[in-house]
Amino acid sequence: MSEAQKIEVNTEFDVFMARMQVRNLARAIGFDITSQARVALATSSLARALRLGDIYRGYVLVNGLQAEGRSGVQVSCKVFSVDDFEIGSRALADVKWLVDELTVEELPSNELQVTLVKWLV
Repeated sequence: MSEAQKIEVNTEFDVFMARMQVRNLARAIGFDITSQARVALATSSLARALRLGDIYRGYVLVNGLQAEGRSGVQVSCKVFSVDDFEIGSRALADVKWLVDELTVEELPSNELQVTLVKWLV
């Protein structure tokens, strides 16, 4: 698969750029137009739910996946220096229905990472 792309997020424009990178990768992998739109929307919705580029700084890591004979897109959003960060279950539910997998990790470095995966069907 292709090499992971890391997009630093400091502004709303960076969220837009991450969304475009995800859509381009999904297209290159062979996703149909609807699946491209879903994974791109999930990316920007997640970044907004995490308030990346607004209140918090972090990055979006976009990566192609190859596992068990199938291809997919993996997007990880990491938020730096969060204390008592709360993400609403509604925000996660709004993102989860767009993708196949969603995981939330609180890292020991006082960071929060949310990863989503969309598989090519």
